[in-house]
Amino acid sequence: MDITYTCINSKYGQSRCNLMPRPTLSLLSRDEREILHEKALILLENIGVAIDDQRTLDILKSAGLSYEKGRVKFPRDVVEWALRKTPKEVTLYSRDGKPYATLSGDTVLFNPGSAASGILDCKSTDPREPLLEDLFKFSLVVEYLENIHLQSTALIPYDVPIELRDRIRLYPILKISRKPIITGAFTIDGVIDMLKMLEVVIGDPGKKPLAVFDVCPSPPLKWSRITISNLVDCAKRGIPIEIIPMPQLGATAPATIGGALIQHHAEALSGITIAQLVNPGSPIIYGGSPCILDMRYGSLLITTPETLLVATAYVELAKHFSLPTHTYMCLSDTRLIDFQAGVESSIGALVATLRKINVVSGPGMIETENVQSLEKLVLDDDVCGYALRYSRGFNLDLESMDVIEHVVNKGKTFLSHRHTLR
Repeated sequence: MDITYTCINSKYGQSRCNLMPRPTLSLLSRDEREILHEKALILLENIGVAIDDQRTLDILKSAGLSYEKGRVKFPRDVVEWALRKTPKEVTLYSRDGKPYATLSGDTVLFNPGSAASGILDCKSTDPREPLLEDLFKFSLVVEYLENIHLQSTALIPYDVPIELRDRIRLYPILKISRKPIITGAFTIDGVIDMLKMLEVVIGDPGKKPLAVFDVCPSPPLKWSRITISNLVDCAKRGIPIEIIPMPQLGATAPATIGGALIQHHAEALSGITIAQLVNPGSPIIYGGSPCILDMRYGSLLITTPETLLVATAYVELAKHFSLPTHTYMCLSDTRLIDFQAGVESSIGALVATLRKINVVSGPGMIETENVQSLEKLVLDDDVCGYALRYSRGFNLDLESMDVIEHVVNKGKTFLSHRHTLR
């Protein structure tokens, strides 16, 4: 428990203080965080990262980074410099240009998982391909859910030409919502067009950011041409970037939690460093979407205890450097809205709120980030509210001692006492 103290005025002593117990979750000691960080620095310095984009390679070469056998080596002093340059908080704005939330410290915001390729209707047990109309409906529901704080481009509309799908996902949200947006592009040109769309609505999207753009390295230790181009284009314009390594334990990352965590951290650090070399001070959110390969069936699972441990640990590494954080939780690997969906989503939401993860993607999702459900989204809104309330703890109000004495001595009831009524 973390306990903070705020002095109050009480009959039982002016110096008495208000105790505010707040439940928290911690996994790594300071020494363990520093060891893991050191291992990631060694990976970046000795093995390096493959980057499939000449423009980015030219930027890194001009900054003095070496390029050998198709891999860029990241010296530790450059990585440490980049961490110092990265802002410690990111402020998001609503569509009307007002500050909406600051991503830092103990802030926890939920948003639907992004880019689902299927949607599960309430009268069916089989997902279907989403349509643009589904995205309109989904975004409208998100707008009115109290505990789903951010929008996301949650569905891929299949009734739109494939080359336009990343752009068109942004349109319904810009049209009907005021909440900030977690989004991303599927193509190099897509991110440019999406930034133009944002500019039409809010002006310069880097000055009062309405949207955060996801970029995902390709494990192990590689950036594809599309994702690194998106990162560079966003960094140049000061657009908030959410870096989301996706280690698959046993497939594209070591099968052990520690090994996957080191790889995850190295990939995130490479993205942070590139962004700061492009534009020092670029706003970054350190995120992730770890999963594990089920060797029996060849399927990927995202809500196992092992993946929750990886996520909790990398968030602590990010917080070690006071960086804004992100993860995928409050979703489920199941194919239906059933007991498993409730358990996995509830555990994830509680872990996220106790660990104070700033951006939590996942509500509404099943089938390991592949399918969205409006019904589950509404249920998850309640789950998120429950977890948020629990994580706030309670006020151990010493003034209540005065109330107990008054009720007992006066023969009153707590129900009618002004302390209860307020």
